[in-house]
Amino acid sequence: MTNVINIFKNKSKFSKSVYYKTKQMLENHGYVVSKNYDKNAVLNLVIGGDGTFLKAVHDTNFTSIPFIGINTGHLGFYQEVEVNEIEDFILAFKNGLYQTEELTILQSTVNKRKIESLNEVVVKSNKNQIVRLKVFIDGNFVENFSGDGLIIATPHGSTAYNLSCGGSILHQSLKGYSLTPIAPIYSNLNNAIISPIVLPEDATIDIVISKRDNYHTVFIFDGKEYSTKDYKINIKVSQNTIKKLILDKNHYWSNIKNKLI
Repeated sequence: MTNVINIFKNKSKFSKSVYYKTKQMLENHGYVVSKNYDKNAVLNLVIGGDGTFLKAVHDTNFTSIPFIGINTGHLGFYQEVEVNEIEDFILAFKNGLYQTEELTILQSTVNKRKIESLNEVVVKSNKNQIVRLKVFIDGNFVENFSGDGLIIATPHGSTAYNLSCGGSILHQSLKGYSLTPIAPIYSNLNNAIISPIVLPEDATIDIVISKRDNYHTVFIFDGKEYSTKDYKINIKVSQNTIKKLILDKNHYWSNIKNKLI
């Protein structure tokens, strides 16, 4: 079994200092820190915040190598290890004192191109205008939506943008996902559902944008904007997952209590 570890970090001075500290500790325990991304590494270690974690996942093309994060950011919901716990983490990893959790990924299809997201897919205007959308679930027409947009979030993404827009918190062990309206316009004309919808893992969402709004409506995948002349998107749970190490089975509820309340 390889002893190589990939490390990803953001550009802050603090993260850089933590990187050198962590690298030295890992080498003291017999690990090799790769200079470049090694697809055969045993672990992807992310130093930074949630944005750094998401970037690492995308930069590695949703690799099967497990991830764990050291928090040098603000919220750090994905980042389980605090800076003062690095030595404890290395010892736990070395001795196999962890669990591996598989995190749900969303797969979207636009213009026959497949795009994966770890946190969420957002459909909204890039000109601060109302968007009008037709929403289908499993091929069934559900609503005419008018408002700022829609968020389709994974369980672990449910505590991000989704939560700030009144969406439900889904426990990260769940395999489904959620559909949350952003500032919907309430009227009989729109026939819109005003509350979040929690969907099972085998459900499929199709969203069709009205032609009058197509030019200013964009799809946003984990914060990255994607513009297209196509006016529809298909979203479902991907067959792929990413693996994340869990050192403390109560870490999720600690996060909810300490970082969200």
